[in-house]
Amino acid sequence: MTEDRFDPIEDLVGDLFVDRHEELRMCREWVERIPRMHLNSFAFVGRRRTGKTAILVRFFNELFHTQDRVIPVFISFARYVGRREPISYYDFAREYFGGYMRSYLAFRYRKPRLFGDEFGLPRLRRFAEQVNDEYALDLYDHYESILEERDISAAHGLAQWVINFPMGYARMDNMPTAIIIDEFQVLTNVYDPRQDLHHDLTDSFQRASETHWAPLLISGSAITMLMEEALSGLLSGRIVAEHLKPLAREHVHDLVFRFAKDQGLRVTEAFAEAVWRLTSGYPYSVKRLMVSRCEERHRYPSMEALEAVMHHELTDASGGLWQHYETEFNKYGDLLNTGKVTRRVMFWAVKYPEERIDARRVAREIGVDVDEVRASLRKLQQADIVLRVGWNLYRGPGDPMLRRYVEFNCRQEIEDLSPEEAAKDWHKEYERLRGRMSNFVGEVAEVYVDAVMRAFDGRDVEGPAHFGTPGTVRLPVFKRVVRRGGIVNKGVPVEIDLTGEHAETGAPDPAKLAGEMSAWLVQVKYTSEPIGPDDIRKFLDQTDQVVAERSYTNVTRWYFSKRGYTEKAVGCLEQAGVLHSTLAQFNALAKRVGFFGLPE
Repeated sequence: MTEDRFDPIEDLVGDLFVDRHEELRMCREWVERIPRMHLNSFAFVGRRRTGKTAILVRFFNELFHTQDRVIPVFISFARYVGRREPISYYDFAREYFGGYMRSYLAFRYRKPRLFGDEFGLPRLRRFAEQVNDEYALDLYDHYESILEERDISAAHGLAQWVINFPMGYARMDNMPTAIIIDEFQVLTNVYDPRQDLHHDLTDSFQRASETHWAPLLISGSAITMLMEEALSGLLSGRIVAEHLKPLAREHVHDLVFRFAKDQGLRVTEAFAEAVWRLTSGYPYSVKRLMVSRCEERHRYPSMEALEAVMHHELTDASGGLWQHYETEFNKYGDLLNTGKVTRRVMFWAVKYPEERIDARRVAREIGVDVDEVRASLRKLQQADIVLRVGWNLYRGPGDPMLRRYVEFNCRQEIEDLSPEEAAKDWHKEYERLRGRMSNFVGEVAEVYVDAVMRAFDGRDVEGPAHFGTPGTVRLPVFKRVVRRGGIVNKGVPVEIDLTGEHAETGAPDPAKLAGEMSAWLVQVKYTSEPIGPDDIRKFLDQTDQVVAERSYTNVTRWYFSKRGYTEKAVGCLEQAGVLHSTLAQFNALAKRVGFFGLPE
């Protein structure tokens, strides 16, 4: 137990942390393999503000509080990202050694307060002296002795020592250690003041990446730099890269609902769906649409207000997205501001999102030499605007807000348009989206129920509170959940929206004996009026057909209606033994398994 019941590293995301459970599962499996598995190091790769640091911080805090087998070490180079002057060897050594000592002492003595900004290396040493930690004091003595050396190669030697000492001590003293490093790509350009040279320090991590006892979990936000410099060379094949994807559709809805509560806003399912379609799940874009300084935000869930906020965020200097992309592009000014060809190629690329970019076709359409196009694509790749997918093949950006930002700025320059003219196509695109929104509302509910079912974990919950039935209901771990929308049987639409298949406790492996599978058959209704008995009877008839077709050994029927049920419908449900949930009951269930719940 810790003396102080707060996290060593502040979790700035808090309740807004969604849809990174797969990544956390990977982290937990990684730490469970220490020290059993060779080549256990891996990396999370993704653009800035996609949630990499949030995952690492949450995982580190979890390790700190929930286990005592592995020493968790957190080292961050985030404050060096985007700086004009590179990190020096001495800065690197201080950050790396300080991160290790802070993590070790805080974990060993259960003092999360040692992660406070006031605890630099001198105060950490005084703490080690107070508790008489001979291991820590020995490390301090060694660090300081190397630091005092006057040899021209002392800076390089100090860096090598701080990288490699954790694995040696972990093995000798039987202290399995997890080294978590944020913004690893910073180390591709490290300055040695003694020799007045710049070096890529990442190759020095070869042994550290291979050790059983102190493997690395790293993150990086400069994708090309990380993949082609930091993780190539001597680290090639030693650190596996996991690319961080945008948030899934249902989790964007969940995040919108959470932001709305946090910001005191009102939203609807249609509004959340519009945010999903505007952002494609990029979390920072979702955040900016929900916390923008634009006054129109207070008129949510108005779709006109959402369009106005998007326009403000991408075109106004006070817009968070404008500032974010402006900062990113300024970092690559030397690459992107050398003539108009690169900007014309960039403008072409964003018009065809996530499509393969054919340099010959681009050259023909914009009237320049194909070699110029290829050179421009290489620059755009180095700036992480296009993705290289082959020797000379590239793909356009998937982030729709980035595409709009690039389009807005390129059109003003290339086509000599006013800001209003440059953004005119946004309104046409938005009107097309609005025209389709009414078709999505019922589908949104199905997607959300699907996600909640996938989060079932085998626990028992109170039947009256969640399913309108006495006793308890077990939430099975489904082997698969399938959405069945649009299925027609003999000309009649099937009134079953979701099927969740699972194995009963003690049943044979369903992969070997499919007939032993059980299932939940689920109907989701978002009608404007309460559900009546005729709807229930139709559902029962069609579930009987499914049971006959699939030969499930056990079936649970579940009906969810946002507007509730008539008295007679409730009678039909209870007589047939069907689980049934109102919106309030479903939301209570959703919160039990980690979701916010659908809006009222």
